[in-house]
Amino acid sequence: MKNLLKYLFVLSFVIVGCSDSDDQVTETEDGVVFNPLQANPAPLPRDCDSSSPLVGVTRPLRISNLYGISGLVTIVSDCEIEISNFFYNGAGPNISVYAGIDNDFVNGVNMSEPINGQVFESATLNLFLPDGASFNEFNSISIWCYEFDVDFSSASFQ
Repeated sequence: MKNLLKYLFVLSFVIVGCSDSDDQVTETEDGVVFNPLQANPAPLPRDCDSSSPLVGVTRPLRISNLYGISGLVTIVSDCEIEISNFFYNGAGPNISVYAGIDNDFVNGVNMSEPINGQVFESATLNLFLPDGASFNEFNSISIWCYEFDVDFSSASFQ
């Protein structure tokens, strides 16, 4: 029973904690809006090599019943992934797709625009690593709550 209460407490923190918040948004003197709770901008599509041994490998996202997350992640090239048959119920804004090393997403890189509570049903997403990064370095993908550093679902290519 004690473990169940701990689990419910942590779960409530994640659900409440990963909510949309604009209270830290500021505007600089030159009119640039800055929100430290937002992910870095998504990298633009680009061509890149296919030298990584991970190219062509597919792994399932860990199923998350709470967030309705599932899908298949395929490494298309050294800088591109495809998430196919992607489901996400939209709960918990401040979510993006991140790449990490050995499931470390705190120090990972953003690959998508914020999902911002959108619902995905059997969607296909093609996403890119930032310039200069490749899947020779990164080996895991996460549906990541970047406000509170919470992995909602992930796939490892280790």
